[in-house]
Amino acid sequence: MRNRSVLVRAAIVTFLSAGAPAASDTLFVNANGYTVNDAGGLSRFATLIIDDAGRVKATLASGAPLPAGRRVDAAGATLLPGLIDAHGHVMALGEAALSIDLSSTVSLAEAQARIKAGRPRGGWLRGAGWNQERWQLGRFPTAAELDTVSNGRPAFLERVDGHAAWVNSEALRRANITAATPVPAGGRIERDAAGAPTGVLVDAAMALV
Repeated sequence: MRNRSVLVRAAIVTFLSAGAPAASDTLFVNANGYTVNDAGGLSRFATLIIDDAGRVKATLASGAPLPAGRRVDAAGATLLPGLIDAHGHVMALGEAALSIDLSSTVSLAEAQARIKAGRPRGGWLRGAGWNQERWQLGRFPTAAELDTVSNGRPAFLERVDGHAAWVNSEALRRANITAATPVPAGGRIERDAAGAPTGVLVDAAMALV
């Protein structure tokens, strides 16, 4: 069935690229077709009708009268609507809706205010979207700056690109990240002059929390 589906799709593309006679519909008949109906469910069809501009005009159930037009036998192949995945992370989208959104903040102070006002009850403070470049900070934020608004709760806030996390002192304590913690391969722990972690974990080091 997969090979037949590929052949029918190729036939559709070839026909549409070649063009059809003016005001002439093309009917792909004998198809095992599925489409989404107005109620959000699946509907089956046996005929797909495409107009001369290459647009889907209608679908017909098995046994329905066929209008005039050029016919292409789908030979039972399965036809589906185009399924487009723009590399969306659906679970992450849901988690983001339940966390603190820092994507629109333009300063460290604004981010701190957003965290203080929007922190959910109990457990870890989670959020994402901060960007120290947009804040014109000239450096990464620190655990101490997060401590002032996290009220002693552990915090883990991902950078806008997902390649770094801003954590507070409680999160560092729970993860036992100290000056003696080795840097994981593919990661980096931001440290001060004495080697103590300052509150930002890059790439693979994020997994330490």
